[in-house]
Amino acid sequence: MEALFTTFAVYLPVAAVLEALSVLFSLLFMHWSAKHRNQKLSLGWYVCGLLFGLWTIIVFLIKRKDFPGPQAKICAQCADVYAPEAELCPKCGTALPEVNADEKNKQKKLSRVFGALLAITYITAIVLGIVLGVVFSKDINDVIDDELLDESYRIAVDGVYYDKMGNSYEDETAVLLYDEEGRTYTYTLEEITDGEDDFFSYEEEYYVRDDGKKYFAYDCYVTQDGWFYCDRAYELELYSPDTSNMTEEELDAYYEGNMELYEADYKYYDYPYADKDGNLYYNAFEASWNEKGELITAENDPAK
Repeated sequence: MEALFTTFAVYLPVAAVLEALSVLFSLLFMHWSAKHRNQKLSLGWYVCGLLFGLWTIIVFLIKRKDFPGPQAKICAQCADVYAPEAELCPKCGTALPEVNADEKNKQKKLSRVFGALLAITYITAIVLGIVLGVVFSKDINDVIDDELLDESYRIAVDGVYYDKMGNSYEDETAVLLYDEEGRTYTYTLEEITDGEDDFFSYEEEYYVRDDGKKYFAYDCYVTQDGWFYCDRAYELELYSPDTSNMTEEELDAYYEGNMELYEADYKYYDYPYADKDGNLYYNAFEASWNEKGELITAENDPAK
């Protein structure tokens, strides 16, 4: 996460400078290019250049062909435009000014200089954006990977995970589940493909019994005694106590407890499921045991 902040801390000031320079260069380019073509830009061009940047330049380049041109002569009295060979304004008879070749060359060079600077600025901004995108993508993937690696679903006891029989594991996904008949269930992640087309593949989670029978992991729970249970009929619902017979004080305590759970770190045992008879169950992939094989609850959680 620190790398992400560093990336933006470096990029944002540079991006702001590039943006300011691109606006400045675009205005100067339009100004000198228009003067070279004997066109006086209205205030609207400068305002649009400030607001819309590159889009104004695109429109300017399209409209520039309609400007009088560098060799045109403009009457100082009536402002009409005439060809280079004209000497007098036919309307007012005023002598037309001669084209100053040195001044035109200067205007042309300035327009080219600021046009080149504008192009360099935009290209630099684009390259910087691409680099930022690559770096940001790598940094965000690293953050996601780190969070996924650090995330645990089961509760560890002294750095290891236990099953109901007291067996210890370093990998939480390796924890075995047991049913009351003594059969074991192993967590398995399988890649499912659509025929021969790997593009549409996806992963499916199962608990596989020791005889090979599969159970979808999302249907699997453990009972209050820690035994494996599969809810194939989807009868279990998230447990919610009956509040209809509670006194006002009991209701207040119940809702205060819910707020405390909401603000505290998530613990699977705070959100059990229940059947129609009120028996409680816990998600199989999150259920945790201590070294004695006891299901970890709020009363015996070593982290509390």
